[in-house]
Amino acid sequence: MPQLKLFSLVCHGTEDWTGADEAYLLLNGQRIWGPESMNDNDVENLGNLPTYPFQNSVRIELYDQDTGGWDNDDHLGTTYARAIEAGKGEQERQFTGDGAHYTLTYSVMP
Repeated sequence: MPQLKLFSLVCHGTEDWTGADEAYLLLNGQRIWGPESMNDNDVENLGNLPTYPFQNSVRIELYDQDTGGWDNDDHLGTTYARAIEAGKGEQERQFTGDGAHYTLTYSVMP
């Protein structure tokens, strides 16, 4: 069974024009990291997270947590890691929803 290994999340540009994003990641709908404050050019090391076993693919979603009843969390993007990527080394995915720009680095281990 393949396993997803996350390495890092880089913020090239935040969604919030008033300050830091409160970024968090979901794998197949389950929060596995965050929220963590991220500003432009911040790098979060995700290498200490456990690997995530999956079958054919795993859905990866990035959000910016917002507070207050008037503002829902901002969806910054969705991507998928697939079993066919196993053994192909580090992969990168971009999240650019709502004007943000993040890069996630991961690998799929056989």
